[in-house]
Amino acid sequence: FDHLARPGDAAILHYSIASAAIFRVLDRCRRCAVHYHNITPAELLWRWAPRVALECAVGRRRLGELAGRVRAAGAVSAYNAEELEALGFPEPAVLGVMRSPLPAAPRPPSGGGPARLLFVGRGIPNKAQHHLLLASAALRDAGIDHVLDLVGSWGAARAYEEHCRTLAEALGLERHVRFRGSVSDVVLAAHYAAADVFLCLSDHEGFCVPLVEAMAAGLPVVAYASTAIPETLGDAGLLLEEKPPSLVAEAVAETLVNAALQARMAAARPERLRATDPEEFERRLVAFVEAIP
Repeated sequence: FDHLARPGDAAILHYSIASAAIFRVLDRCRRCAVHYHNITPAELLWRWAPRVALECAVGRRRLGELAGRVRAAGAVSAYNAEELEALGFPEPAVLGVMRSPLPAAPRPPSGGGPARLLFVGRGIPNKAQHHLLLASAALRDAGIDHVLDLVGSWGAARAYEEHCRTLAEALGLERHVRFRGSVSDVVLAAHYAAADVFLCLSDHEGFCVPLVEAMAAGLPVVAYASTAIPETLGDAGLLLEEKPPSLVAEAVAETLVNAALQARMAAARPERLRATDPEEFERRLVAFVEAIP
C-alpha cells in the first residue's frame, strides 16, 4: 500500500467498510480527514451475506479508532454525522454525496396497462427486496395490476438472490416482478422515466441516492422511514413508520390515484433536490477542505 501515500501527504479518507488501505494512508499522512459514507449493521447481513457482514462488522468496530487521529470529520447525512459524534468525532460536518445526474430520458406515452413500480439498489438483505416481494403479493391480492422492477446487482449476496427468487416463485409473482440486475445509466434513466411509483422498504440507508434520482425523475415515492430515508426524502414522499405488506400495498394504491398526494410530493421536490445538488455538495466539500486545521 505504500504507493497510496507518502509521508507528509494530506488525505481525505472515504470510509464505508473495512479497509487496510485506510489505516496505511492514515499512518503515512500528516493531515487526514474522514468522509464517512455509512456502514450497514452486520446483524442485517449475517444470514444471507456473511462475507459482507464480516467486513461491515470490522469496519464499524474500527471506525472509532479514527476519532482521535483525524483533524476533521464529515458524513453523507446528519444520520451518519450523529453516529460519528457518538464515537467521539468532534463536530462532524454534513457534506452529502458526490453524484452525477442521470441522462435525460423521455417518459413513454401512457397507454394504460399495469402500474409500474420501481426499486433501485443492490441485492443485499438490508435493502429488503424480500419485503418488496411481499408487498407485491399484497397488491396482487388486492386486485391491483402492477409490475415491480428490481434494478441492481446481486453479486455481493448470491444466496440472498436465490432466496428472493424462490420467494417470488412461491408467491406466484412471475407476472408481477422482474429482476433486472445491473444496468447502464441510460437504461436506469429509462426505468425511472417509465415508472409510476418508486417503492423503497430498505432497513438501513446512510443517504439513499436512488431516492434523489426518483425525485429528479418526478416520481412519487413510498418509503419505509428508516435511518436516513426521512432526512433524504423530506416531504417529497409518503413515509411509512411500519411496513406490513397490507399497509405498503394500501400506501402504493393511494399514491397511484390520489392527485392531491401526488401534488404535495411534487411541491416538495425542488427544495429536496436543491439540497442534494452537485454544486451544493461541491460548495460544502470545498469549505470542509479549507477548514481542515
